[in-house]
Amino acid sequence: MAGLGLRRPHRHLHRPSRRCGVPQGAAGPGVPRLAPPGRPDHPVHLRRPHHRRRCPRPPAGTGVSVLPVRITPRPGQALDSYLEHLASANQLTTAQLMALVSTVSGAPTRYLALAPDPALLATVAHLAHLNPVDLARTVLTSLPGVGDLDPGTRYGHRDLAAKGWVQLHGTQACPACLADHGAWSTTWRLPVMTTCTTHRRHLAVTCPGCRRPFRDGRSTQLRPVGADTTCGNPLGAGPRQQCTRDLTTIPTAVASPAQLHRQARTDTALTGRPVTVLGQQSEPAAYLADLRHLTVLLLHLATQDTTGHLADWTPSLQTETAARTSRRGPRWGIRPPTDPGLRAQALTTADQILNRPDRESGADQLSPWLAAIPTGTDSRLGWLADRTVMTPTLTGLLTAALAPYRRISHSLTAQTGGPMTNPRYIPQVLPLATYQEHLAADLTVTPLLGRTYITLCLARTTPGVTTWAHAAQTLHLTGEMGTRTARTCSARLTVDNPTFIDHLLQLGATLDTDVDYRTLEDHVRQCWANRDWPSDWPGADATGTKQANLITWAWTHLAHAHPDTSPAWGRQGRTRPGWQAYTRFEKTLTRQQQQTLTEEFAKAAAAR
Repeated sequence: MAGLGLRRPHRHLHRPSRRCGVPQGAAGPGVPRLAPPGRPDHPVHLRRPHHRRRCPRPPAGTGVSVLPVRITPRPGQALDSYLEHLASANQLTTAQLMALVSTVSGAPTRYLALAPDPALLATVAHLAHLNPVDLARTVLTSLPGVGDLDPGTRYGHRDLAAKGWVQLHGTQACPACLADHGAWSTTWRLPVMTTCTTHRRHLAVTCPGCRRPFRDGRSTQLRPVGADTTCGNPLGAGPRQQCTRDLTTIPTAVASPAQLHRQARTDTALTGRPVTVLGQQSEPAAYLADLRHLTVLLLHLATQDTTGHLADWTPSLQTETAARTSRRGPRWGIRPPTDPGLRAQALTTADQILNRPDRESGADQLSPWLAAIPTGTDSRLGWLADRTVMTPTLTGLLTAALAPYRRISHSLTAQTGGPMTNPRYIPQVLPLATYQEHLAADLTVTPLLGRTYITLCLARTTPGVTTWAHAAQTLHLTGEMGTRTARTCSARLTVDNPTFIDHLLQLGATLDTDVDYRTLEDHVRQCWANRDWPSDWPGADATGTKQANLITWAWTHLAHAHPDTSPAWGRQGRTRPGWQAYTRFEKTLTRQQQQTLTEEFAKAAAAR
């Protein structure tokens, strides 16, 4: 009895209480019967006092016997799995071993596989004759990037659960590994683990017998079946009714080479070794965070309807998305897809981006995904930041990948010094035939609005022009018109920014740089002020409406200016009746009349 560090109980003392974690009874089914030295026929019951306070730890210097059979954990083996093997090796039930550990340590057994109390770990290390530091590597919080958990608080797991991507209850399993050695791995609780690189197959997530996650016993820390390879999940029909499905016979899918390569990189990080990310060495926790948050971002993007051509796993994800909830989108940042094959595909896609040799090539591979971002009042970067955690690596990668989707004004400013270097050679409104030939398909707006927007874009490429209002003023338009037109048309582009800018620069190279449109506008103003053109037009009196319509026609067709700025409107500007009268007049002009007006205007301009 001295070897256990416990005194022999008196026969008249109260029976042990359940409050101390030891079952009632003569010996208690949860406590092994150990005989003191020299008294092999006299069993001793390990028990704790019946009062409510926690039982004290064994006094310092008091020896506690180690277990007869001592084994060491396998590399990567979880603590709960090791205790099951330790109990089986010593011919104890898991309940008996846990009662012994709890009684000797005086520590709670909550969070056994996550972050057990240091006193409990020290007790297990002493009973198994192990180094406590080595035993601490068998718990989940020892892995890089998992986080910390306070075992002394009752609700400490909530902080860990709020971060997501960790299984607090249940775990995954590799049936082939269980068949080989029967040890459960600590990393199987992490969703980034999808594949067994040893057997080149995906992990299993649920037991086909009870249709529940493995090791899903809520009331017991260890499985009653111990180290056996059967499921052992409680079936709810009594304490001794457990699932008897043999886990080693569960079929699993074969993993692809790309998925195995990604899993090997993840295994490297989980063992504490650095991993290459975008051509540079990254710390294990940083790589795991980048992989997780980029995968979450891809999952949110893949739920859109326009990403089916980017990856073959998006239809399966949309099926799981529909099954998750009908009220709101799935919270991929908290709970990733359940299917290990689908999860492996998404993680592999993210890892292939992170495994590119530099940031630019990684951004090129990520950029097509960003086209699925819904257009709205939010910026694209704001939409992304609302759905994932922006790590430093991810922030730089997304900033580079969003370059083709940045506001068109930023891209136009970068084109300063293009083919149009002087705004005097840019009309207020692009000619209709030129617009239809080059850029009409790139915008879903009215022709007048689109033609004005194109000339504003050309003006933005001239040196010194940095705002839409400034671009409009260089064309003798109002700054408000320039801002309003740009805001409307920039949101209605049908192509990406690089394609639109290429079309715009090609158009700018075709414009005639010998035509000074500001001079043409001044000539039309003089014609209206002098009332001397056209002098011989039938019915074109100096004060009549037809004269104003002729000036407006010359303003829009010969000077290619905006109809709202026609000098014929006067100070009141364009009115609806006046515009309707002009459109009726414009339709009455024949092609011959238009040709005659053009020739006379050219002669009058040359004479001035």
